[in-house]
Amino acid sequence: MFNSSFSYSSEQPLSRAASDNIALKLMHDVDIIMHLNPDCKGLKLVSDPSAMPQEYKVEDSLAFVPKKLWSGGVWYTAFFQPVEDGCDITIQAPGGFNSTNKWRLVKKADGTRSIAITSDAKCSKTFAYFVKKFLESQHGQLQRTFNERVESVARPGIPRRRSSMPGSFRTMGSARDMVAV
Repeated sequence: MFNSSFSYSSEQPLSRAASDNIALKLMHDVDIIMHLNPDCKGLKLVSDPSAMPQEYKVEDSLAFVPKKLWSGGVWYTAFFQPVEDGCDITIQAPGGFNSTNKWRLVKKADGTRSIAITSDAKCSKTFAYFVKKFLESQHGQLQRTFNERVESVARPGIPRRRSSMPGSFRTMGSARDMVAV
């Protein structure tokens, strides 16, 4: 009655510098995925390392709440599960915020590849507007940061020139120059 549920999905091309193996290896690393969010201040494994899903306590600056309402951070629980084509992250935060986030490497018939994120969230109607706007902006930022990370792994030592167009990538070399993991 006092909660709002919603979904948001987005997809962004995967950097051409990345092999599928590099992309999946990074998606299977909870520390990398969680720290793509610049608001993530830290995480601590609280379950047995072999448990699936793994349970973490995560400290976040709670950026979707206007600073007038809350300027501090928050600790929440995250459950991380690597899957064949990406990872699933379930968040349980104070105030009744819950979300399931599915990161996927999508391979299309035409040979293109992309990173897709689907978020299903539930929160108090009081914060629903802020959370929806935050998810919409965060997906693109997370995907761009993921691609930057993929490029740094695929091409170690080669400085990346930032493009003036968000989401675009400078291509260098050929397929034989790419690093496979």
